[in-house]
Amino acid sequence: MSRKAETPYSQTLGESEMLSPIAWGDTLSGPPVSSGRLLASSPVLVRRWRGVAPDIIQPPIDHHYITLHLGGPKKIRRKGEGREAHNTLDEGCYSVTPAGSAFTWRTEGPVDFAHLYLGPSSFDAIATDFDRDPRQSPLQDALGARDPVIEALVGAAALGSSEHAPLGRLYWDGLLHTLLSRVLHRHSTIGTHSATPTTSLSPRRLQRVVEFMDVNLASDIGLSELSSVACVSESHFSRVFRRATGLAPYAFLMQRRMERAKTLLVETDMPLGEIATACGWRSHSHFSTMFKRAVGSAPGRYRARN
Repeated sequence: MSRKAETPYSQTLGESEMLSPIAWGDTLSGPPVSSGRLLASSPVLVRRWRGVAPDIIQPPIDHHYITLHLGGPKKIRRKGEGREAHNTLDEGCYSVTPAGSAFTWRTEGPVDFAHLYLGPSSFDAIATDFDRDPRQSPLQDALGARDPVIEALVGAAALGSSEHAPLGRLYWDGLLHTLLSRVLHRHSTIGTHSATPTTSLSPRRLQRVVEFMDVNLASDIGLSELSSVACVSESHFSRVFRRATGLAPYAFLMQRRMERAKTLLVETDMPLGEIATACGWRSHSHFSTMFKRAVGSAPGRYRARN
């Protein structure tokens, strides 16, 4: 059981009376094995627990959260919000818990899970772009859902944030935008509507974005800056940019960085560490790894051959 004695929670609590993710985590029978924030424009809290008590009381939380179920198959009973659900969960499936809901959880099997916490307004811009009032498209809870896209994205966010941290804000911004869009369509009423945004990226605006990227290759660029330059919303930008270029913003930025690195390797005597910094990589080793993956040879060998 959790470390603190609990009493039933009111279902009519205001936001100020809900617990934060950190405060709730402090009531569990042990600390998380990992806890951190993704390096996105709007940092997202990610926490993982393993081996805590199988009975967990979850009061109303002031964030939505997605649970990634890990450690192998298990049975979970979840009770709350006027109903009870049972499910046998396989490794890697996920659950969705909307902000403000309260549940008790019991696990039979390995207790191993990661939580991805999302602010209450996370989905507002996406819903608005699809001509839906966010208040009329509430997030719906789910227990042990399967969706290969959501599972892969939550897994990348929950398990790969440390490994891929050098990828920067634009990588995580794109991942989170795709995740939020997918969750909204799978787990809210917006999924029953087929309306799609009609905004496009004109050649002139696209050129401004490309020029901005080129000038700021050394910086940790995020979707907020690029969408501002393009004069479109963040939630629209990735879609219209891919439509205009055939590449996601992060992939396009990596392509520009690689081209700049090739030029500097061939036309200058700059040390590899300085080239890495000038082109936006946080370390020589990360630059070398990414360059070899994209070009097929290490930077030093590429320079020697050209």
